[in-house]
Amino acid sequence: MATYRVFRPTYDESDVPPAEGQLSPRPESLDGKRIGLLWNSKVNADIYLHRLQELISSRSDGVEFVWRAKPTASKPMEPDVLDAMKTCDLVVTAFGD
Repeated sequence: MATYRVFRPTYDESDVPPAEGQLSPRPESLDGKRIGLLWNSKVNADIYLHRLQELISSRSDGVEFVWRAKPTASKPMEPDVLDAMKTCDLVVTAFGD
């Protein structure tokens, strides 16, 4: 099995990096969670995120969705977008084309 390392292309001194190879824990349920949906403005990624929202809403109760978009895929999130995503229990992003 191949091993991949994923690096974030930007870094802020206030970020606390996770331990090497550590994954974020999965929630037992999405009920009552606040889920960030981050669209990078690429074609069709929004379609995927809308469908994901529909599926989660049909299977989980009391979920709140926070939608934000980046102006382009090649730029980092604006500070207000990052602040909104930090209020979420989990964030899903999508890349299109």
